[in-house]
Formats: sequence, C-alpha cells, structure tokens
Amino acid sequence: MHLPAQGMQRIELAKCIANPSCAANVACLNTCNNRPDETECQIKCGDLFENSVVDEFNECAVSRKKCVPKKSDVGEFPVPDPSALVKNFNMADFRGKWYISSGLNPTFDTFDCQLHEFRLEGDRLVANLAWRIPTPDSGFFTRGAVQRFVQDPSQPAILYNHDNEYLHYQDDWYILSSKIENKDDDYIFVYYRGRNDAWDGYGGAVVYTRSRELPETIVPELERAAKSVGRDFSTFIRTDNTCGAEPPLADRIERTVEKGEKLIVDEVKEIEGEIEGEVKELEREEETLVKRLADGIMEVKQDVMNFFQGLSKEEMEILDQLNLEATEVEELFSRSLPIRKLR
Repeated sequence: MHLPAQGMQRIELAKCIANPSCAANVACLNTCNNRPDETECQIKCGDLFENSVVDEFNECAVSRKKCVPKKSDVGEFPVPDPSALVKNFNMADFRGKWYISSGLNPTFDTFDCQLHEFRLEGDRLVANLAWRIPTPDSGFFTRGAVQRFVQDPSQPAILYNHDNEYLHYQDDWYILSSKIENKDDDYIFVYYRGRNDAWDGYGGAVVYTRSRELPETIVPELERAAKSVGRDFSTFIRTDNTCGAEPPLADRIERTVEKGEKLIVDEVKEIEGEIEGEVKELEREEETLVKRLADGIMEVKQDVMNFFQGLSKEEMEILDQLNLEATEVEELFSRSLPIRKLR
C-alpha cells in the first residue's frame, strides 16, 4: 500500500499515526509492497493489527482515496455451474453453532477455533463469526464479525452477503453439498467468491460441521462435491478447533526467546556454511591455479624444446654466441616461440 500524505484525509492519517496498532499496520503494509503475494500479505497485516482506527484508515485509503490498486479477477474462483449445487437448501438448517473443520484458502479459511453461530432474522440469515489469529509469541487474537445473507429466490443453494459499508465487500456463497440429520457428522460444504474495493474475485471453500473435527465418514461426499467445481479435496487444510487457553505470558516469552535463539543459531550456521564454502572455493581456485601454472610451464618448456629442435646448426651457433633472453629470441625469430598467458 503506497500512502502519499497529500492523498490521505489528514484526520484519518493523524489518528492512525497516534494509534500503535494502526501505525504498526501501516509499517506491516509497507513490507508487502511489490511482493508476488502483496494482497495476501496486506490481508495478514490487517488480521494482526485490526481495530476501529485501522478500519477507518483502510476505508479512507482503499475506498475513498484509492491508494491501493484494485486486484483484478483472474478467474481463480469462477461462478460454479448450477449442476454442481444442491437442488434445495433451507436456511433454517444453518441455525445454531458450526465449526469450520476444513478449508481451501489459507488466506481466509484455515484459522484456528472457527466457531460460527447462525440465526434467522426474518428473511435473512445472520452469522456471528469468531476465529483466532496466531501471534508471533505463540499467543493469539480472537477476531469476530457479523454477516447477513439473503437467499437467491430462484436458486436456493446461493446465499448473498451484499450491501456492506466496509470496503463495499460482497460475498456469494454456493452450497455444494450438505447433510442435515441431527447427527455428529452433519455438514454444509460452502464454496464462495467475492469482491471488494481492493480485490475482485477472491474466494475459497469451507466445510461446516457440528463436530470440532472433520468426520471421516463424510470425506467421500466432500471429495465428489469438490471435484464438481474443479477442486481436489486432498488439498484442503484441516483446522484446529480445540480452542485451548492462551499460554501464560511467561511461556510465550520463553518460546519467543527460544525462537530468537534458534534464529540466531541458524543464522550463525548459515554464515559458517558460507565461510566454509568460500574457503573451499578458494582452495579449489588455488589448486586450479597451481595446476594451470604447472601445465603452462610444461607447455612453455615443450614449445622451447620444439623450437630449438627446429633450428639449423647455423642458427644454434648464432644463439650460443648472442646468449639472448627468451623474449629477445622470440623477437629475433619473428615470434615463432609463443610466450603464453594464464587465463
């Protein structure tokens, strides 16, 4: 995200600079510039440093001032064919608590402790979403959001989450497969695609289950459903929904120190490896140089022998009388004795 000061609303920029999380978010965003995964990197920054000030700043920077070039739809998550969707779906079946136990897209779908609770409000399905964002010190932040869906009047397997103010995002959900029998292996398989002011065409897929872990009994059905939209279910990632307590601060500090020590050790090993490699390379170059010198000397000696063998008796007598250096001999006989250079 490139943020020209003149392009920003001063009040949002001032609030952001004064807010530690927002300032850290901007610093994080700057590390994403020109990376192949720039958009995904920006999303991860937002996950870590999210708060109301960050949201206000992003709304100004992305939606109003267009500081972020919009990522175009490249067709990675196309609209599925209607034949791939369930024929009937009752939104009331979504009521209650569900875990996301498997997800396709690591940027959006595979967080730990994804517990979502759904309820009906009139003709809308309201979802209270919760998930965890891991922190570098082995802790986590708990994030939450509320989303509202309406059902397509002609295709009950499609749910729309539109008319959102934040980044004007719109998500379309497609129900690929489901089993609602009030059993532990009940599930709803959702494929989705969306757009917002920064990205057109993002998407993914998730499996909602009543149980914390993905039941093995439903995997064959999920494999068939994933294949219907050109996906291989074996590439999906199972999530961790144990939802354990955050480690004590002392443990997190200790783990962070251990990670730092390991990083230092790894860097030292890398440097030692580079030095060792350079020493070996110098040794190889030295051996090569000595060999080339020896070969060059032998070649010169052979040339000299060949040269003198080719001289007549009279020429040999002249050389004996003159007692010339090699370079002078070369000049005298029109450079017939080459003085070679090492390459």
